[in-house]
Amino acid sequence: SSFLAAPSRALFAAALNHRDVDSSTAITGSQWDALDFGHIEKELAAKLTDDDISALLTHIDAVNNIKKLRLTNCINITGVGLKPLRGSIMIQQIDLS
Repeated sequence: SSFLAAPSRALFAAALNHRDVDSSTAITGSQWDALDFGHIEKELAAKLTDDDISALLTHIDAVNNIKKLRLTNCINITGVGLKPLRGSIMIQQIDLS
């Protein structure tokens, strides 16, 4: 059990990784088959960029894990940040609403 929703844990771990801090324990035990940004504050989701999404997807090895991705309220995403999903045979659904 965690105090943070999965997207928040992933963002936190990616931020730590960006600062060269060992972030493996920040996401240990997490199941990354679904990532729903509707579970974070709307204001935070609205500030996320393609670079943020790309770093997060890379950090959690999304190409081999994510089945469902919901980018709810991620209004600054153009699609470039989804490159880490290229070639995925796992992804089943991407919701851009």
